[in-house]
Amino acid sequence: MVSDLSVRGVRDFYPEDFSVLKKIFDAWRNTALSYGFEEFEAPILETLELYKIKSGEEIVNQLYCFKDKSGRDLALRPELTPSLARMVAKVHSQLSKPIKWFSIPRCFRYEKPQKGRLREFFQFNVDIIGQEEGLADLEVISLAIDSLCALGLTENDFVVKINNRNFVSGLFEDSGIDEERIQRLYKIIDASRKLPEDEVTRRIDELRLNNKQYSVVDNYLKIKGFDGLKNFDIENEGKSSLIKLGEYINYAGLAPFCDFDPTIVRGLDYYTGIVFEIYDRSEKLRAICGGGRYDNLLEALSGIKIPACGFGMGDVVLSEVLKEKGLLEPDKRRVDYFVVRVSENELAQMLRLVRALRKNGFVVDYSYSSAGVKKQLSRASRLNARFAIIVGEDELREGMVVEKNLDTGEQKKVPLERILG
Repeated sequence: MVSDLSVRGVRDFYPEDFSVLKKIFDAWRNTALSYGFEEFEAPILETLELYKIKSGEEIVNQLYCFKDKSGRDLALRPELTPSLARMVAKVHSQLSKPIKWFSIPRCFRYEKPQKGRLREFFQFNVDIIGQEEGLADLEVISLAIDSLCALGLTENDFVVKINNRNFVSGLFEDSGIDEERIQRLYKIIDASRKLPEDEVTRRIDELRLNNKQYSVVDNYLKIKGFDGLKNFDIENEGKSSLIKLGEYINYAGLAPFCDFDPTIVRGLDYYTGIVFEIYDRSEKLRAICGGGRYDNLLEALSGIKIPACGFGMGDVVLSEVLKEKGLLEPDKRRVDYFVVRVSENELAQMLRLVRALRKNGFVVDYSYSSAGVKKQLSRASRLNARFAIIVGEDELREGMVVEKNLDTGEQKKVPLERILG
């Protein structure tokens, strides 16, 4: 027996599996197109330096990276945003703003495979470039929601948790917390959803904040939703932006899907304003989607300051959620016509018929080897064909063929020329 030669953390997609994946892709693509976005693609290989600019040297351990035959340091893309920035930098002056692009790239990260996380994954990337915060942030959140609804999920299945980098950073800086401890605090807050309350308290205590600072952090973590945010007695630019976004969400009828959450502090060095993550309501899995505003990233990667916002939604976690909800049944493949020949004498006429039907847009199949009529009809049933067309010598002399409805078993003679068009 041949040993398994597959690579850990990547997947084989057999036809039935791929039909499920295509269902996800179709929902993503059709939703983005309905919002007026344009699809693009970028190379699966980029220079390692491109990712170091965004994430620093530590990113190297998470990548599939190598030297090519010319000694250049390259990497398989772990995400699309750096490639997007590089591409936009080349042509931004030629494009009208805002730029609305989306893509569904295959990405790779060298991480420990586990439920909801693999080393190879597809990611739905949506970005609006060249538009300041406000309605653009609403638009990407709305698109993410609608793409999930297109797959059969509802507000009872998932929630969009929203925060703002400027609100959090401004709050902690104004209380006198230094930058080093703010960075440690972000990590504690980010992990707080998965930790017992006493463990979160212990980690915050280790920061040795003064009483005022500790009170600010404690009160911040107790904020409950947009209503709690409005009543929070601290005012800053980030809070105002959040409240305005909350109003937009209400206007758009998206309030059942969204809420403010103080624990959303994802990659704050990367983001510059609104940030959000989407979770299934049970929160048994990692985030389905994450995104926000990144007004400085394109400048860091290309030297050109252009505001931007967007999100990435992976297929791995989303597939797990859809499976749990019973929403990932593969599409049943159906053949419109299976053409049966009674003998090899009808082969030429059968091939003419097959081509004519295919040119008219039908899904058509037939037996490639000589077999009896019963055996050919049996294969037609296995292929879930709607109709069988039986081409026989007697019928052809009359200019007819037999059309059999394989769902009802009814059959009738039909003129050959009507099918040939």
